[in-house]
Amino acid sequence: MGRQRRTQPVPSNNGDGKRDDKRDDKQDHKLDKKNAKANLILAKAQKALAAAQKRKWLVILIGVAIAAFYAIKSGAGSGLIDVIKSKLGM
Repeated sequence: MGRQRRTQPVPSNNGDGKRDDKRDDKQDHKLDKKNAKANLILAKAQKALAAAQKRKWLVILIGVAIAAFYAIKSGAGSGLIDVIKSKLGM
């Protein structure tokens, strides 16, 4: 005759069994982990959108600055510069 194996307790339906508590804890942990991953993905997406908006305005600003530089350098903006200087009293 072989050795007698230990039997596991039968899960109780009234909530006082340790096995039910462990199962509930494990399910809660899995759900918390799933929610945390979803929140992390949403946060990364929001950060990427904010960075894209900032980059868009930076590109627009650099484009305007380059256009203004070439306009002033070519002399096309000299009349505009003279008007501004006269308004400032220079």
